[in-house]
Amino acid sequence: MFRRFLENFRKPEDNFSGRLMLMSMNQGHEKLAKWGRSYIKMNKGDTVLDLGCGGGRNIEYFLTQGAKVYGMDHSEAGVNMARERNKEAIESGRCQILVGDVKRLPFKDESMAIVTAFETIYFWNDIETCFKEIYRVLKRGGQFLICNEVSSMKRRDVRILAKKITMEVYTPDDLTNMLTKAGFSCDYHLDRKEQLAFIAKKQII
Repeated sequence: MFRRFLENFRKPEDNFSGRLMLMSMNQGHEKLAKWGRSYIKMNKGDTVLDLGCGGGRNIEYFLTQGAKVYGMDHSEAGVNMARERNKEAIESGRCQILVGDVKRLPFKDESMAIVTAFETIYFWNDIETCFKEIYRVLKRGGQFLICNEVSSMKRRDVRILAKKITMEVYTPDDLTNMLTKAGFSCDYHLDRKEQLAFIAKKQII
């Protein structure tokens, strides 16, 4: 039973535990997300794609900045909550939120100014293919932000969780190697807790 509850970190279910997890993520991750968002440059009218959008809090933020926003998650429960939270923007045509797989993004080449992934890449299968897809949909000069609470396996609680559910923690060097290979230029920031804001840019030339 406890293991099933923990799986809600990976893919929240459409039940009480899953919805509780999503609400907790919306509230509990906001301080980290705000810090991560501070490293990207946005212009009004930018098109933003939030991958692993969870309960939709980051979508809500990007909408307040005048962006057109797409959200995607593999959890139907997450998509449903995100749609409910951003109902007015969806009805006005400024937002679309869908169930999907990062390895097969349903968007045109060079259609996004910004792609974000908050607390989600731990659970991506075939992550290098995911990065290639993100590179494809980003405009030249576009930004890809990864924001993670952990950047190594040093913490005991992270090691315990990783043994109980399927997840992978990537170091800044891991990400730099993979994203450079995919064609990005890379920079990153670590705070005193070793939380990670990683910015990959699709080069203009």
